[in-house]
Amino acid sequence: MQKYVVVKLGGKQYLVQEGDTIKLERQPKPLKLDVLLYSEDGVIEVGESELKSVSVKASIVEEKLDKKVRVARFKKKSRYERVRGHRQPISIVRIDKISRSVAKGSIDNTEKKVKRSAPKKVITTARKVSKSSKEKK
Repeated sequence: MQKYVVVKLGGKQYLVQEGDTIKLERQPKPLKLDVLLYSEDGVIEVGESELKSVSVKASIVEEKLDKKVRVARFKKKSRYERVRGHRQPISIVRIDKISRSVAKGSIDNTEKKVKRSAPKKVITTARKVSKSSKEKK
């Protein structure tokens, strides 16, 4: 039973399963996860903006600084060099649980019947051109 979701967190989208850990920019303490897509055993459910029937419980494992990024400025022939470093604050988040609430009258309970029509036949006929119509032009 493979269950995964696509969540939007911090302006970015992540594909996660239960037990996954993700590294992202520092987030405020009460995490708000918007679920965009839910999949379980090949059945995919997509929301217009977000899915209300699916909830994801996540917890912040650690907050720390990421690896240092060097930012260098250099101008040739003038002995101008500046090197600065930056460490982005990040949060390590663990996905604890993915749960789905099924409401009465949902899509799973009442399957929509798709009406399929027969393919349309295209009939093309060649028009006969007489010599007199060619001469008039």
